[in-house]
Amino acid sequence: MLTRSELCRMFIGLIEVNDADLLEQGNILSADVCTLGDHALIRGICDLMKKLYIDFDYLVSPRFEAEIEGKSPAYSAMLRKRYTDPVRRTELRLVYGVALTRILDDNDAYTLTKTTEHESLDRLRGWLNALGNP
Repeated sequence: MLTRSELCRMFIGLIEVNDADLLEQGNILSADVCTLGDHALIRGICDLMKKLYIDFDYLVSPRFEAEIEGKSPAYSAMLRKRYTDPVRRTELRLVYGVALTRILDDNDAYTLTKTTEHESLDRLRGWLNALGNP
């Protein structure tokens, strides 16, 4: 059986390659992955992670806000432009994916997620802790 951290890595991996819908089919959720009673919770966790991952925008994160706090408007505009570059956005999304996989270990995901979604992160942690997996 996978650990909760391994499950998170599996979910993000599926989300990144656009295969999260494989969880709906059920054959991927064998006894080696999770208990039968956790299938619905697993799907809910993956759906929530997918929503957070897709909605991710570094420019509205507390980390970015801290980065531009007290800086000039010109400097803030330069950073905004830098972080909207497609390559940079992809890199930041990958960083966010790693932060989501470590949600049970640290609070990094909170610094990258807009504050209005922090309740979703709390829910995600709660659901992960409710799993029968170690």
